[in-house]
Parts: sequence; structure tokens; C-alpha cells
Amino acid sequence: MLPDLRAHRFFGDFELTQFAGFAKPHTLTLDLGDPYKGGPLWLLMHGEIEYFTANSMYAAAQSKLEPIAPYVEALGNDGTWKRVMDDMGFPAGGPRTMTGDLTRKLPLGTKKIRITTNLQVYWDSILISRTEQSPSYSVTPVPLLHADLDFHGYPYKIEGTPPGNVHYIYEKNSATGPYTRPQGTYTRYGDVLPLLTATDDKLAVFGSGDEVRLDFDPSNLPPLPQGWVRDYFFAANGYEKDMDFYAAEGNYVAPLPFLSMGGYPYTPKKSFPLDDAHVNYLLEYNTRHMSGNEQRGYWFDYGESRQP
Repeated sequence: MLPDLRAHRFFGDFELTQFAGFAKPHTLTLDLGDPYKGGPLWLLMHGEIEYFTANSMYAAAQSKLEPIAPYVEALGNDGTWKRVMDDMGFPAGGPRTMTGDLTRKLPLGTKKIRITTNLQVYWDSILISRTEQSPSYSVTPVPLLHADLDFHGYPYKIEGTPPGNVHYIYEKNSATGPYTRPQGTYTRYGDVLPLLTATDDKLAVFGSGDEVRLDFDPSNLPPLPQGWVRDYFFAANGYEKDMDFYAAEGNYVAPLPFLSMGGYPYTPKKSFPLDDAHVNYLLEYNTRHMSGNEQRGYWFDYGESRQP
């Protein structure tokens, strides 16, 4: 697999199961090169996952098949493998770069580790970093200046390989397509800045084809000290619901999530807060009612051709 990783080619030659998102248990063994002598050691990994759905999860559970989160083992000097990390995580969503912190988790002298899972995870780059982490950094918030909710349409989709390697052309979009959305009340189009400046229960609720355009104000960022570089981190808090047959209330916007709900769907003893502040939010912002069937008749129109 080393030539593929060096060439940034996705690989995943594991055997699949009949359940979407699940593979037969498989292991990726990595040679760290120099034996571990202590100190920092990070895996910098770029890849993607073909997600299981609620349907496939339910079907797999009926067959007594449970997902195995990627875990890490180290090969000891005695020739045996010892688990050093129970859940490494995986690159959620589209192609992502993730880190695995193995600092002080490996026995001294470790030269090989292996990652085991039964999920469809594909990698195209894995790097090893032993760099000491510098404590010299500064975090400066960049305030959100504008936030506008509107309809954009459905960008042109390009499906590559492996499964899940999907790209979109934002500028080439169609106003129609084979898409529906959960039935219920969505946030009205327009300014939604007051909903996105704090982590609370006041959510901007939007569905397929919608977008939120964000503008940030970097004017107060301090000058960089000599030798420093600047990185940007986008932090967001929210919820997503799939229209999957076995997804909880998947065909409806309601019930709305809230911070103190615990699990979802929440128990009948809990409900979305209905004090004055929350009710006013619902009445002011969530006024766009969608039946869920707006896209019954559809075609794709990307400015080139129209197909009924």
C-alpha cells in the first residue's frame, strides 16, 4: 500500500459485506521507521468513509453485525500485539484530514502499529509526525459579519472512486432534481445572523438546495510576529437528519433538537423549550412551511440540456 499512500491514491482492497458501509474486518499495518523512543507521535491521515445508513445499520444488527470503530494496536518486542487506542475515529463526511495522537501510548521500541475496523474507510495519505508541539500560539476570534439563508439549488455532482469520493461544482447548479426534504417548518430566507452568533437552541433550519452564506470580519486580526503563520479554523455546532426509513422522525423537521435533550429522539417527558424567548424565535424565524413534496416533477438543468 505504500506506493498508493505516497502517490495520494485512495486504497481499500478489503472485502465488502452485503450491508452498505460495512466491510469484513481488515487491518492496515504501518511501519513507523525508527523505533518509538518516547515523546510526541502523531498520525496525520487523509481519507474518507462510505457511511452506513440507518437501513444498513438495522439490517446488520439483525444479523448480529456491529460496527467496529478503528482501533490501534502496537507490536511489542515479544511479538504480540497490544491495543493502545480503542477508538481512533474516522474521517467523517467527505474526504477529511484527521489526526491520531499516539503520544506516550506506545511501548518504547515500538516499530509497527496496525489499525483494525470493519467500516468502509479509504485512505490516500498517512504521515507520521514526531514534532514537538510548540506552546507558542495565539487564538483570535474572527467575528461573523453577515449570515444569509437562501435557495441555491443543486450543484453538479461528480462521483469518483472509491465510493463516497464525491465532488461538486458549486457554480454549475440546477434549481430542480430528484430531491425531497422532510416535511415541516423551516427558517425563512434572509438574515439569520442572530441565530448563528451563539451556541444555543435557536437554529437556522434549512433543507436540500438551501445554503447559508457567511461573511467574516478579519479587519481586527493582529499582525503576525516574525516567523509565525496563520491558520483558520471553522467552528460550527448543529444537527443533521437523514430521510432514512429507520432514521428517527426522518420524514419530518420536528421535533427540533435542543442542547439539553440528551439523546434523539428524546423521551416524551422532554420537549423543545417553549418559554417566551424560544416561542418568539419560532414565530419570528421558522415561518417557511414545506410539504416535503415540492420536487415531485423534476429534471436536471445545468444550462446545457433538460431531461424530463
